[in-house]
Amino acid sequence: MSRWLGARDADLLVVALVCAVLAVWSNRWSGTDLSLSAHFYDAAAGGFTLRRDWLWSVLLHDGVKWLSVAAWLALFAAGFVLRLRAREPGRFVRVAFVLCASLAAVVAVNLLRMQSAHSCPWYLADFGGQAQFFRLFDSVPTNSGPGKCLPSGHAASAFMWLAVLPVLRGAARRRALFAVLTLGGLAGVVQVVRGAHFPSHILLAAAACAIVVLGAASVMRPPARRRR
Repeated sequence: MSRWLGARDADLLVVALVCAVLAVWSNRWSGTDLSLSAHFYDAAAGGFTLRRDWLWSVLLHDGVKWLSVAAWLALFAAGFVLRLRAREPGRFVRVAFVLCASLAAVVAVNLLRMQSAHSCPWYLADFGGQAQFFRLFDSVPTNSGPGKCLPSGHAASAFMWLAVLPVLRGAARRRALFAVLTLGGLAGVVQVVRGAHFPSHILLAAAACAIVVLGAASVMRPPARRRR
């Protein structure tokens, strides 16, 4: 295992395992998913009142998504410039790895989401909709709703940046891990507050992104930037 992953990839493995276990705990082994979402559901209004709130829907939801898109495009432009200059090949390889691994993580999460029978909270009968809630590993009920909500695609727009970890070392890597998990946590809170996702959906997005980045690192093995 250590030969396949490399010692520097152990934190990604920890993220994947911890998030997967917490997701199962939140959804299947406890009532955390339902209880947390219930805090933001207004029975009198018949829905999640912050679903279309400007702060949560536009600034914190759309803003995080487009910030991530802008960062990816900026990194793509930087990689293009490095390639044209034909200088510092190690830096170009690191940029190319982050671009490819982050994109692969987002694509993988969205492919999983498109195949999911789990519906978003706002579609569930528990929260004013019509679909039936069911837990991870349960058989799919006949009225499961539109599905396509597990894992969270929005959270993946933050967790995709776990792709920077294999190209960093030391304190820079630790800071990057903290920043990505914080951004992903923020994206997740936004979706829970709006009734778009359960906590387990967010955690599984993080786990999926970490696994994809691990796989990419095992194949490409990008050179890490030296400590400063």
